[in-house]
Parts: sequence; structure tokens; C-alpha cells
Amino acid sequence: MAQNLNAQIRKKINSFAWTWIGLLIFIGIMSLFSIWSMNRAYDNGAKKALNTSQLGNEVLSAEIDFKIQVQEWKNILLRGKNREDRVKYFSSFEEKESHVLQHLNEAEKICSTLNLGELCIPIETTRSEHQALGKVYRQNLNHGSLENYEGIHKIDQNVRGIDRKVEVHMDELFESFNAIEKKQEYATKLAVENRYSILRKFTLIILFLALIISGISLYSVLRSTKN
Repeated sequence: MAQNLNAQIRKKINSFAWTWIGLLIFIGIMSLFSIWSMNRAYDNGAKKALNTSQLGNEVLSAEIDFKIQVQEWKNILLRGKNREDRVKYFSSFEEKESHVLQHLNEAEKICSTLNLGELCIPIETTRSEHQALGKVYRQNLNHGSLENYEGIHKIDQNVRGIDRKVEVHMDELFESFNAIEKKQEYATKLAVENRYSILRKFTLIILFLALIISGISLYSVLRSTKN
């Protein structure tokens, strides 16, 4: 009789021990899953924000190069009477023009990758306006004269202010993508916080159930010992 009782007690103790081991393993797995889940939510949001940040940087770089391009155009008008200076500044003008185009092309590529849809259209519009602007500059330069003040003044009057539209559109593009970046950062923060809240509640429920199961198992062991 005593042997049967001892065997039953050992069985209860073993059951209690295995129950705790199983609960610890389960809680460990859920903890690792919780960490992985929150990291994944953060990484996905951070990746989107980074890509949008790169998009904004490309537009900002295009705007900076465009302003330098316009300055080089002014240098052509001011110093273009000397052929060597004219070639020098026109070469710089074309170089910056090319850089603007490269940045806008890259911005359009990133925008397409992010699936921003209609938000990508203004990039193409701005690029077309910029290319058309380059043609206007060249036409006036080719048909005008830099030999005297009257010729320079006439060219300047013909192109005065035509760069403002492109500059305004680049400003609008940067502000638009900067707003999207901030919105994505906020959405990522909310996603991580929501994920954390859900996982915390789930973990507390698991711990509560674990305590109940442990209590039942411990009660069963103590009852067998008492008997």
C-alpha cells in the first residue's frame, strides 16, 4: 500500500515538474515570438520611412542642383562675353542640368517602387518642365548676343522668372514626401505600440493560466502527500 502511495506521489511530482517545464518552454517561445513580432513591425516601418527619406533627399538634391544651374546661367550672362568664360560656365550649367535630371529620374524610380501612385506624377511633370526650361535657355542664348549690354539685357528679360515654376514644384515635391515620411514614422510607432499592447495582454493571460495550472498541479501533489 505504501509503495503504491509513494509511486503515486512520485508520479504527481513528475507530472508537476513536467508541467512547469512545459509552461516555461511555452512562455519562452511566446517571449521570443513577441520580440520577433515587434522587431518585424519596426523594421518594416523603418524600411518604408528610409525609402521615403531617400525619395525626399533626391528631390532636395535636384532642387539644390537646379539653383546652382540657374546661378551658372546668370554667370553666362554676366561673363559670357569672353568666349573661354562662356564655355566654362555653360559647361557647368549643363553639368548641373544633368544632375537635376538624374536626381528626378532616381526619385521617380523610388516613388514607383513605393507604389505611391498619383504622388509620382508631379515628379514626371517637374522633370518635363525642367527639360523644357533648358530648351528655352539655349534658344535665347543661341539667338541672342552677349557682346553688349542691350543683347544681354534682352536675353535676361526673355527668361526672367521662368525658373520659378520649376523651383516651386520642387519645393512642393519635397514637402509632400517629407510629410509622407513623418506619417510613416508615426504609423510605425503606433504599429509597434499596438503590437506591444496585444502581446503584453496575451503574455499576461498565458502567465495567469500557467499559475492556475501550476496551482492545480501543486494542489494535486499536496493532496496525494496528505492522503
